[in-house]
Amino acid sequence: MVRPELEYIVYSSEAPMKCRVISMENSSPHWHNEYEVFFMLRGSLTLNVEGESYRLEKGDIVLINSCELHSMNSPEKGNICLTLQFSPELISEVYKDLYHFNLNTKLDLPSKTSVILDIRTILAEIGLLLFEKPGGYPFMIKSSLYKFIGLLFRHIHFSKNKKETTLSNADLDEFDRVQQYIKMNFRQELKQGQICKALGLSRSKLYRLLKASGSVSTTELTNFHRIEHAKTQLLNTKWHILDIAAESGFESESSFYRVFKDLTGVSPNQYRESPIPQKAPFGIQGYVDYPIPDAITLLQKYI
Repeated sequence: MVRPELEYIVYSSEAPMKCRVISMENSSPHWHNEYEVFFMLRGSLTLNVEGESYRLEKGDIVLINSCELHSMNSPEKGNICLTLQFSPELISEVYKDLYHFNLNTKLDLPSKTSVILDIRTILAEIGLLLFEKPGGYPFMIKSSLYKFIGLLFRHIHFSKNKKETTLSNADLDEFDRVQQYIKMNFRQELKQGQICKALGLSRSKLYRLLKASGSVSTTELTNFHRIEHAKTQLLNTKWHILDIAAESGFESESSFYRVFKDLTGVSPNQYRESPIPQKAPFGIQGYVDYPIPDAITLLQKYI
């Protein structure tokens, strides 16, 4: 059975990786087999990784390891982020084990600040090569990608085994069951006891799954899916805001407005008038590609 919240990455033709410069709105908790690097170019983004939250700002870099449960949200519009997702097979070509890297500039820095400068430069180079496509660029991309991985092994703390807080495959499957139950029933006022009874989970197990996802309550996860549904209705219907609020499971228009703005940074009316395009499958990520000429300008500052 395919996990509904497992994100499948479509690689570029140049290498087993995917690199984009995007404006991120929010995402539900999800994971993928690939490593993922976030390099903040402008604005801010809150990144939730297995129960810990980090507010990324310009210049920050965080690496999410293979199969780590994570989500993002940005209540302010206009953030720009370079994301690099690459296959663990690039490492297994040389080493057989799965490695966990502790690259997070919000927590620890390598002993040499120059290492972070080098990493920023390499990430910017990969993005520029993909956008500008100079002669021989596929070889140059592979070279930069391997150089980046080499820097991880040389300067970033790593271990062969995943850290203890990483969820097991069984836990990820259990979390999927929680996600799917909430998606099917978000119009109801869901209580933890109701979810536990319906799915046969203990309260402690549900709490651990929610904490690892970056959600401290079922209400947060329910509200995420309510707002995702509401955004669809705002763009595809002419219903009154009050009707959309009620149809999305909110008891009052005021609570709908408050939650909507908390999660999107704008009011429902503003979103309807000037929506952020949704480029990814429902329930995984909400982002839009940044215009290539503007992305090139941002990346050139790090070369």
